[in-house]
Amino acid sequence: MHSPSMDHRAIRSWAHIDELLAMIFSYLDDRALARAACVCKHWSEIALDCLWFEVNDLKRVLSVLAPLTLKSERVAVSTGRLPGAYAFKRSLLPADWVRFQRYSVRVRRLRHDHRHLRSAVDRSAKRPALIHSKVFDELAATCTTSDIFPNLQSLIWYPSAPERQRLCLVFLHRRVKHLGLHLYRSEPPSLTDFISQICARCPAITNLDLCLEEHMGNFEDYAVVLLRGLPHLQGVSVPIYGLTPRLLTELSRLNQVATINLTHPARAEPGNRADVAHFFPAIANNAFPALRNLSFSAQVEHATQLLRSSFFPAQLTELHLKAIVIATPHALQDLFSAIRDRCTSLVQLSVDYIIAPDARLTSPPPPLHERPNIATFRPLFSARCLRTFEFRWDYALAISDEDMEEYASSWPSLESLQFNPEPVPEPDVPGLNLHVLLSFARYCPNIRHLGLHVDARTIPNLAPTPRSQSLPRFRRLETLAVGLSAITKSEPVTLFLSQILPLGCTIVFGLRWPDAFDIAMEHALVPVCLRAEMSNNHVRWNEVSRMLPIATKARMEEKAHIEALERQMMELEVSRKEDRQKLNWLEQEVQDLRGRTGRTP
Repeated sequence: MHSPSMDHRAIRSWAHIDELLAMIFSYLDDRALARAACVCKHWSEIALDCLWFEVNDLKRVLSVLAPLTLKSERVAVSTGRLPGAYAFKRSLLPADWVRFQRYSVRVRRLRHDHRHLRSAVDRSAKRPALIHSKVFDELAATCTTSDIFPNLQSLIWYPSAPERQRLCLVFLHRRVKHLGLHLYRSEPPSLTDFISQICARCPAITNLDLCLEEHMGNFEDYAVVLLRGLPHLQGVSVPIYGLTPRLLTELSRLNQVATINLTHPARAEPGNRADVAHFFPAIANNAFPALRNLSFSAQVEHATQLLRSSFFPAQLTELHLKAIVIATPHALQDLFSAIRDRCTSLVQLSVDYIIAPDARLTSPPPPLHERPNIATFRPLFSARCLRTFEFRWDYALAISDEDMEEYASSWPSLESLQFNPEPVPEPDVPGLNLHVLLSFARYCPNIRHLGLHVDARTIPNLAPTPRSQSLPRFRRLETLAVGLSAITKSEPVTLFLSQILPLGCTIVFGLRWPDAFDIAMEHALVPVCLRAEMSNNHVRWNEVSRMLPIATKARMEEKAHIEALERQMMELEVSRKEDRQKLNWLEQEVQDLRGRTGRTP
């Protein structure tokens, strides 16, 4: 018999499984974790591990060591120490460090990002307070252990001023593997001295994220010194135009580098396209033996030369090119041919011309015959390992509905496609009909993400009911990106999409970087009326995204209802057939009986 005591023992048993508790605690906020730490000693250890695993507020963790207070002294904002900096209320004692060790050993990640304070001082009457620089001096002078956070693995240090970048040195040690820095040029002490101390304190860093106060051309010498001092690097991330030929040459000398990334353009870090205008790195043969993921900014023609060189790492699985100028369709076709021939293991590919305030847009737009067409992309159809492709250009492509039929049928292995969904608007340019979605539903069964610029003002005429077996539907599609495609009415578009999209598919609309896009359109002399139409399209696609789940669910219910009626009809047909067979049998029995008795009615 099931007893309450057995339930109690079962609850106690799972409540003492460390892995299960850690999984549950990972979903709690800091306040809930603090309460969980007070339940029992067993819970306390696991809850404290979760609570202090990642620290985003340095003031919070230092206040555990000793009380902090705002100093009343006034210092100039230009020094980077805002009025009212936090300092320890008293001198640190050995007992403080003994108590602090219970928490400091649990810290694995420390993130300190005060870059926003620079503008906050100018905008806000309530000036934010920093931690006084003397606090860091006192930490270094009084710490009773070799390291303040002995198990620290990741440090992100983005200070608000040049003289505050050195304050992170007190936390660095040989067990730090991931380092994120926002570098300023400073004199004195020199930035070179700061970088040398970083390399001496944590030479085993495997992942480096670099942010810069200025463009890489002013930091290249310092970056080279940093890379040379970190021989175990496996992953590097630099600003969008930060991977200069010289830096790529330096990285090629590191045998363990597997990933070279560019930071997201939305971070809007200072950059200069001129730093990568002539991309001809001097790389030796057999360089980059471990490289699998490469992102860089360059002209398309220069990227093609790099790909065709003998030293280019052919074992790449991911390649991301940020094109700094618009190239001809022929140059793009050469690039894709080089990728097909040289990168036979490539799984992900993106070619992206970022529309930013400094983007050089052609005005007036080029004629259609000078834009990329289906022939431009045909070399990629032979890249059988390619599963993800992203292509973003300036204006709409010279691609027809029939071309997209060929595109989809030639690339059935596609899982993700972003095919220029956000071009610069222009009047009277034919767009893709919504009917092209059916091609991808028919030929690409595994596609999960799709982005196209379509003309949703005309709705294809499809079968009126969901019973049509010829209408293809997406099986696994999770997102459909449409940018700000032309749309007149949201209701018919919603009804059409509800016939081919699975329940749960999200409509992604809008622009990646609206502010930058708007400035670029002003430079390209895009008429105000077209920009106003883009706003209207945004509203209508928002309506589609809200109505689509309801319409899709209603259509699924309708389909289920029709299928249920069909099953009932089939059951009735079977029952009718059985009744007819019984009737025939009875008639035959009557006939036999009459034959044996010789009686007639």
